[in-house]
This record gives sequence, structure tokens and C-alpha cells, in this order.
Amino acid sequence: MRVADRVDRPNVGVMFNLCHWLRVSKDRDYRTRLQQALHRLMAVSINGADEYDDQPGWSRYIQPLDQGSFDALTFLKTLQDLGYKGPIGLQCYGTGGDAREHLARSMAAWRRMQAALAEK
Repeated sequence: MRVADRVDRPNVGVMFNLCHWLRVSKDRDYRTRLQQALHRLMAVSINGADEYDDQPGWSRYIQPLDQGSFDALTFLKTLQDLGYKGPIGLQCYGTGGDAREHLARSMAAWRRMQAALAEK
């Protein structure tokens, strides 16, 4: 944010990467971070994840969207409430196993979440 604000150009912004934020943040207050970044937020990446992992590596912070203890639906609801309209990508790096199966499960989870968000 400091760099994007200092550059102060409409084509320079930030991306919120859920798995990276989970790895470095201890407080889990993503709403405040998203609010602070909203004027520069150009993209968000999500994935299934566990809320906490004290082990090295990414296997618990990058999972198919239908897995993990982190509440991705509430995260998406927060983006919706804040008025975020930009792209949301799926982080799949290093998930292992069958990529088509992971993608199918994540797409099904995405559709369920979108339906739930439309009801609210």
C-alpha cells in the first residue's frame, strides 16, 4: 500500500492474497486490511485453507476451495459488504493430486458460495 500510494497512479494497486495473508497475519482481522486497501485493491485470490498452521510450507494454507477451517464464505461476504467489484482468482499452487478433481470441487464450492451470497 505504501508503494502504491506513493506512486499514486490509477494503474498501480495491490492484490490481497489470502494464503499469504494467513501465513503472516496473526490477528485474522482481514476486514480492517481490506478496508484500508479498498481504494487500491485491484484483485483478490482465495482458496480453501486452515485458519492457522504453525508448520512450514503451504499445504494447509492452500487447499481446494471446499476444504479447510477458514470461512471463505464470510470472507467473500466481507468483500461484498465493502463494495469490492474486482476480480477474484483461485490460488491452486502446490495442491498436488488430480488438478481436474481439485478444480471441479473448487468450482462447485464457488457456485455454492455465490448462491449463498446472492441470498443475503
